[in-house]
Amino acid sequence: MSDAAFTLIAPYYDELMHNVPYDFWVRYVQELMDRYRLRVKSVLDLACGTGNVAMRLAQLGYDVWGVDISAPMIAEAKRKARQAGLNIHYEVQDAAQLELPTQFDLVLSLFDSLNYILSPEKLQEAFRRVYAHLRSGGAFIFDVNTEYALREGLFDQDNLGSRRRLLYRWKSRYDEETRICTVEMEFWLRNEAGEVVQHFVEVHRQRAYGLDELHTMLRNAGFDYARAFHAYTLRPPNATTDRAFFVATKW
Repeated sequence: MSDAAFTLIAPYYDELMHNVPYDFWVRYVQELMDRYRLRVKSVLDLACGTGNVAMRLAQLGYDVWGVDISAPMIAEAKRKARQAGLNIHYEVQDAAQLELPTQFDLVLSLFDSLNYILSPEKLQEAFRRVYAHLRSGGAFIFDVNTEYALREGLFDQDNLGSRRRLLYRWKSRYDEETRICTVEMEFWLRNEAGEVVQHFVEVHRQRAYGLDELHTMLRNAGFDYARAFHAYTLRPPNATTDRAFFVATKW
């Protein structure tokens, strides 16, 4: 068992996420960019994982950097960029200690990555570091799992009935007092004959942040404007929104 998220799973992460519509996510981000008339040439993908979004942005012509706290995930991202012939600068860094030698027109943090920051003080510092790395006129776009999603057990899932090489079973529990959702993720890797050749467990933890709480943190970090959206739409969140996107601007 690994208590550190995104370590043992790193070599198989892309297989696990094979059905994620990355192109759809990128198009939605571009829709938000168009809505706010953002002029974007450079992008920082914060908590970039194995670089699936960073690579797509680089292929669209953006100057892209990627940062992630997981060294194994960054190693995989670098391997994929080399293989694709893409010039993406990757760094292993904690979002709350972000220190890069340049500023960006856009900072992205997708796939509920910021929920993994369990301390409100640390998330507030991450927002400050993002603000410092944005050029004037730039924006911060990110998404979060809402408390509704974490409380209602939307992490609970498995693919044990499939024929895929990587099988998994996830079971979550939500603590109302700490607002932390703990997810035990159990994995089985099979060979071509269908025999299990590796079994491992990772424990993932996410904290629920209220939308008003996030708005306050963004203001405290210096952002001039912030608005939340129900995922993949331009509508405001509602009581059953499980994922919310934020756009915060630095004018």
